[in-house]
Amino acid sequence: MANSRHLKRNSMPTSWPVQRKTITFIGRPKSGSHKREYVVSALILLRDVLNYAHTTKEAKYVVNEQELLVNGRKITDVKAPVGMFDVIEIPAMKEKYVLLFNEHGRVKLVSSKDSVVTLKVSGKSKTKGGKFQLNFMNGYNVLVDEKTFNGLSVEDSVEYDFTKKSVSKSLPLKEGASVYVFDGKYQGSLGVVKSFIAYNGVTRDTVQVEIDGTVQTTAKDYCYVIADSKRFA
Repeated sequence: MANSRHLKRNSMPTSWPVQRKTITFIGRPKSGSHKREYVVSALILLRDVLNYAHTTKEAKYVVNEQELLVNGRKITDVKAPVGMFDVIEIPAMKEKYVLLFNEHGRVKLVSSKDSVVTLKVSGKSKTKGGKFQLNFMNGYNVLVDEKTFNGLSVEDSVEYDFTKKSVSKSLPLKEGASVYVFDGKYQGSLGVVKSFIAYNGVTRDTVQVEIDGTVQTTAKDYCYVIADSKRFA
């Protein structure tokens, strides 16, 4: 029986930019906040995407000696998961990136200059202590003020400044909003919301999105609101 800490290469998500015919097994990312289809390990990121390392040993050196930061937090294990819209930084290289997926579902890194991560709201709740909490698609939970809480709905997004540890901007899913389509037929596309089609629970609600000058229809829950599509192009 295969070690549960590893995956056979032909069973790994297609988003991982790793050749499937070299060796049998590849390290499985540790459990984290992201769903597996939207995540890569720090090892794959450093070795196969950024080419900052050629071997696992070299990747461990980068993590231990040069530092790898994800959303401002230091990563200490090459199997640590790095997911969609995470902000990646290696201070020694003076570079920052946001992790996305392209139209083929493969990892795509977009250069970034700030300390803001875009988070998609997946739930809202009021704690026993009367505080207002937002739950995000990547597993984060953040306390916010009542005005911010009431102004957001599930499927909206926020910009979260991880240095100040606060929401810096609300991004509602509405007509005219810029979105990144992260799954489905138009995965990896950037567009602008034109209209909504609600099915009242009979089937998934859909959104009409203008992509490259043509209006396409995709599932509402595949739309990830972003502040500016030019930033992620």
